[in-house]
Amino acid sequence: MRPRERADLLLAAGMLLWVAVLLARWPLALSFGDEVGYVGQVRLLLDGRVHPLPESPGVWLATAHGRVTKFPLLLPLLVTPLFAVTPRLVFASGVLAALALCFVASRVLKAWGRSPLWGLVFLAHPTVVILARTVMADLLLAAFAVGAWWALRRGRGVLGGSLIALVVGTKAIGFFVAMGLVAGEALRAWGAIARREPGAREQLVRAVAGLVSGMVFTSALNVVTTGEPGFVYDQAHQYLGTPQFWPRYFPTSAPAYATALALLPPLLVAGAWPFWRRREFGPLAVIAGLTALMCFYFFVDRGRTRLETLVLAPRLILPVVAFLLVGYADLLAGLAERAPRAAPALAALLVVAPALVCLAVSSRHRAWQEGEAAAVAEAARAVQAARAPELGLTGNASKAALLYPGRVSMYVAGVHEPDVVLCNAGSESYRDPASIVTCALPGYEERAARDAFHVFVRRPR
Repeated sequence: MRPRERADLLLAAGMLLWVAVLLARWPLALSFGDEVGYVGQVRLLLDGRVHPLPESPGVWLATAHGRVTKFPLLLPLLVTPLFAVTPRLVFASGVLAALALCFVASRVLKAWGRSPLWGLVFLAHPTVVILARTVMADLLLAAFAVGAWWALRRGRGVLGGSLIALVVGTKAIGFFVAMGLVAGEALRAWGAIARREPGAREQLVRAVAGLVSGMVFTSALNVVTTGEPGFVYDQAHQYLGTPQFWPRYFPTSAPAYATALALLPPLLVAGAWPFWRRREFGPLAVIAGLTALMCFYFFVDRGRTRLETLVLAPRLILPVVAFLLVGYADLLAGLAERAPRAAPALAALLVVAPALVCLAVSSRHRAWQEGEAAAVAEAARAVQAARAPELGLTGNASKAALLYPGRVSMYVAGVHEPDVVLCNAGSESYRDPASIVTCALPGYEERAARDAFHVFVRRPR
C-alpha cells in the first residue's frame, strides 16, 4: 500500500473512531440558549408556520411586525428533516460539519504536499468537539467558509460561489466572512486578470455572484420571518445602551480572543504563516478582519473556569480558528517530516488523540445533561398518565425539554396552561448557576421532582 493511500485509510479510521465516541456519548439535551431559538424555529416549520404563537417555544423578539425569530432561518431549514426523523438526530448537523472541516483540511494538506492525516487536528480541538454536540450555526459557518475558499482554489467556481452564498445566510456575521473571502480572491486574482489568464475573471465573477445571491437569499428569508430584509440583532442596544460593536468592549473581548489564539492549541496564530507564504489572501482577510471585528463585540462565550472559557471563547470566531488550524496542521506536518522515524508513532497518535479528546469533553458534557434527561423522562410519564396532548414548559426548562418527541408548548399564565408542566427552578444558564426562579403554578400540584426540575399536573376543576 502506498504511503498516501495508507494515510487516507488512517484518516478514515480516525474519523470513524471519533464518531464512534460521539455516538456512545450522544447529547441528551440542548446546551446553548441560541439552540432554543433554532429548535423553536424547527418546531414552527413542522407546524407549518414561520411566526410564533404566544405559547410557541423558542427565542422571539417583539417588533413592529409582531413577535419574530431572532436567528436566520437557514440552519432550521437544514435540520428540520433530521428533527422530523427523531428530535435528537439534529445533533448530526454539528457532527457532519466537523467531519467536513476535517476532510477538506486533509485535501488541502494533500494538495500542499503534506500527509492528509494531519487534518485530524480539527477533531482534536475541544471547541470543535463541544460545538459538534450542539445545534449551533458556528461550526456550519466555518465549514462553509473553508469549503468555499478551497472550492475556488480548485477552480470549482460554481461550488465556491454557492458555498459563499451559504456563508452569508448561516449567521449575520457570515456576510463579513464572505466579504473577506471575496476580497481576498479579488486581490489574489488581480494579477491573473491583468495578464488575461483563462478563467481568472470568471472565477472572481462566480465568487461575487455567490456573495450577491447570498445577500438576496438571506434578505428574502428575513422578510418571510421578520418582515424586514435585515436582521433584528440591533435591538440589543435597548438593554446595552450602546451598539453591539463598540470600543468599550475591547478591554474584555480582545484579551479573550488573543488568549484563545495563543494557547488553544499553543501558538495557533502561527497558522496564518502558510497562507501568507502562499499568498492566500482570502483566509488571511477572514483571520484578520473577523478577529478585529469581534474584539469590539459586547459578548464573549465563557464557562465557569478559565479552562472552560478558553474552550468556549473561540466560538464566535470559529472561521478564524478553522483557517488557522489548516495552516497549523501544515506547520506540524512539516516539522514531522524532519523526524521520519517517529512517523508510525505520530500516525497512531493522530488517529487516537481526537477520540480521546472527544471522550473527555463528551463525557463531562453528557454528565451535565443527565439530570435534565431524567427530569424530561419523569415529565413524559406524567403526560402519558394524564393522557395530555402536550408537555408544557416554563422558560427555564426549554433547553432540557425542547427535544421531547411529542408536542411541547410554553406555559403562559392565563393564556395557555397545559395539563402537565415541567418547571426548572434552577438556572438555565451553565455560566450562571446561582440564578433561581419560582415554580409556583396556581391550580397545579407537583407530581415529581428531579434536582431543580418539578413536574406539575393541573388539579381537577
